[in-house]
Amino acid sequence: MAALITPFAIIAGGIGAIALVFYSFRRAITARAEKFGARFAADLEVAGMTISPQTFTFALVGAGAGLWVALLLMLSPPPLVALPALVVCVALVVHVGGTFVKARRGKRVAAFHDQLETVLRTISGGVRVGLGLRQALILVGEQCQDPARYEFLRVVGLTNIGVSILDALDDLARRMTNPETAMLTRVIRVQAQTGGDLAGVLESLAATIRDRRRLRRRIGAITAQGRATGWLLGLMPIGVGGFVFLTQPNLRDAMLHTIIGNIALAVALLLDGLAVFCLMKIVKIDP
Repeated sequence: MAALITPFAIIAGGIGAIALVFYSFRRAITARAEKFGARFAADLEVAGMTISPQTFTFALVGAGAGLWVALLLMLSPPPLVALPALVVCVALVVHVGGTFVKARRGKRVAAFHDQLETVLRTISGGVRVGLGLRQALILVGEQCQDPARYEFLRVVGLTNIGVSILDALDDLARRMTNPETAMLTRVIRVQAQTGGDLAGVLESLAATIRDRRRLRRRIGAITAQGRATGWLLGLMPIGVGGFVFLTQPNLRDAMLHTIIGNIALAVALLLDGLAVFCLMKIVKIDP
């Protein structure tokens, strides 16, 4: 009986300590949570996902708890491992969900960037035939596909509720986080304040973006082998480990059902992930 009380007493003490820390720093934690929630809501919107941040977060936490229950039923770990495993499972699923949102957001931003040259030429053509900037943006919404269509119609929608077109374009630059969009908004702002040939400047900017796209594709082709090597080296230990687990049941039980084995497995996965991260950073080049 005493052997059972001690682990649960340690777990209860840990929960109490976490609750005390949270209560002591509740204002700072609440402020950070609100800031993170606003940023996460913006990421979901840019990613094209209609789900609310609260629903998405609850779904991730529920999936993490479900993964934890499944692992408990399969592995039956000791109590001292069960509670940290819950935190790890929830954190892992939340991280995977956040990575999924970032990937979708990055894909949509990249698609917008690929359309930017066409957008600039459309705006330039509209300005040359006598349209105002707002009418040229409406023309972009009519002629282009998503995501450029959605984003520029959103800019027009903001102007309909009283936001200046320059501020609406600044909001677009904050949402579409790439230097070309920021350059577009700065060019339009400067031209609006000083005057000049806006159509010619937009044509020059479109040519610059085309050259940068060519350079980016060339860099991607050069670094493709390095990226493939990084993923291969990262997945190879996992494949070898899976083969060993299937063919060596004694070693598998030692790794899964002992604290030392769990620690060794966690350290191995951490180092493997760190190696992949370092290799990806080495081959990543921003033009």
